[in-house]
Amino acid sequence: MKFKNQILYFVSILTVALMTFSCSNDDTKDVVKLPSIVDIAKADPANFSILVDALKKTGLDITLGNPGSYTVFAPTNAAFTTAGITSASINALNPLVPADATVIANLKLVLQNHVIGVGTRTSDLLAVGYYKTFGYYKATAAATSGANLNIFFNKPATDILINGGAANGGAKITTADIDASNGVVHVIDAVLALPTIVNQIAANPSLTSLLGLVKSPAQATVLATLNAATGTAPVSVFAPTNDAFATALGTGGYLVGKTDADITKILNYHLEKSNRVAASTTAFSATADITVTTLFPTYTFVITKATLKIVDKSAPAVNANVKVLNIQGSNGSIQITDKVLQSL
Repeated sequence: MKFKNQILYFVSILTVALMTFSCSNDDTKDVVKLPSIVDIAKADPANFSILVDALKKTGLDITLGNPGSYTVFAPTNAAFTTAGITSASINALNPLVPADATVIANLKLVLQNHVIGVGTRTSDLLAVGYYKTFGYYKATAAATSGANLNIFFNKPATDILINGGAANGGAKITTADIDASNGVVHVIDAVLALPTIVNQIAANPSLTSLLGLVKSPAQATVLATLNAATGTAPVSVFAPTNDAFATALGTGGYLVGKTDADITKILNYHLEKSNRVAASTTAFSATADITVTTLFPTYTFVITKATLKIVDKSAPAVNANVKVLNIQGSNGSIQITDKVLQSL
């Protein structure tokens, strides 16, 4: 009996030892060091040699090669070539030559618009919709910082689009969710342009009514105003949703019976010569009402303090609510509203 117990004891010890070795061996196999975002690009020169050259020329290779958490939308060589950017043109730039230094700074800003903070997979990109990039609005030609630009993600069919796809200055994600040691890479089929306010409107399917209206021949002057906006002379757009337009065009709605000239005035009432941004997620100003002077001359509306509510000229007053805040473009900002603002 004693001998039998000793055998059982020995077997149990051996079993534990083997299990420990097996687990240790499995753990060793599971620990795989992921490459950095820059290393992923370097490992595929057939697709990313231009991106690598661009990152190196602008100094962003250091940031994206170091520890951290980033999401990078990586244009292929074909995408850069289509945009007129080649390795030869990048490598020829001399930072000591003032004109070249300006080109390098502009290239850096474009690349920064391909990066967002925190490694983010496509499921989360689609769930949120709008993200801020490291690109920024330039209030002056020499600005090196500013309000961060937005990019918009949606999946209207089988493809995930950024800013509505290449036709709108955006891109399509062709390969998603490549894990790196310092974030996530998504391969895209075009170089992202710095989005204008018109690009931002066109990218969002909930603003198609507004887009169709401002692009109609009768509203050419309004579209020209939006297209003429710049960083130094920005325009803010208070953008009603499709549902807001449906209400305004429905039975007894505000826009029913309005002439093209009336519509021009009403659209200009939604525009302000500024880069308006809310101070927080709950208010444009915590302490005072804001009177907005619109591009419909002499007509104003008020954003009430400590709220996201807009008081227009409707009687009886029906407040509009800003539903999506601070969508930043390169030449102005957009605030999405749940009502067509009434001025006439």
